[in-house]
Amino acid sequence: MQPENCQICGRRPARYVCQECGREVCQICLEPQTWVCLPCHEKLRQETPPLPKEISGVSPWPLPFKLFLLGFLLIFIGMILVMIASVFLGASAGAVIWILPFPPIFLGAGPHPYTAGVIILAILLTVLGVILFITLRKQARRL
Repeated sequence: MQPENCQICGRRPARYVCQECGREVCQICLEPQTWVCLPCHEKLRQETPPLPKEISGVSPWPLPFKLFLLGFLLIFIGMILVMIASVFLGASAGAVIWILPFPPIFLGAGPHPYTAGVIILAILLTVLGVILFITLRKQARRL
């Protein structure tokens, strides 16, 4: 038994039934997410106004970006607190903060000799980060 042709285009065999109007349609004339034919899909889209972003729950920023921003702000606040503590308490400090893929941030305060060591370590980590970035980028291009 030969399948009927699509009731919309008439060229291809009908394999699906529209859930809105009941027409037998081919794969090309069916909107797969809603299982309705293209004319019904167009009609439904015109009848249904889009929901505002506040109601639909769609955020302008995705969750990974929000988490990245939260982590960045926490690190920034921590750095500010460490610098304030070293100024008011008179303590010497050195620190390296390295968040891949960005170059490291180095901090040094006070007359201690290891402050220069922290700066040298930061320079070495920067070079290592650039080498790592270039290597990973070349590998990604090969794929």
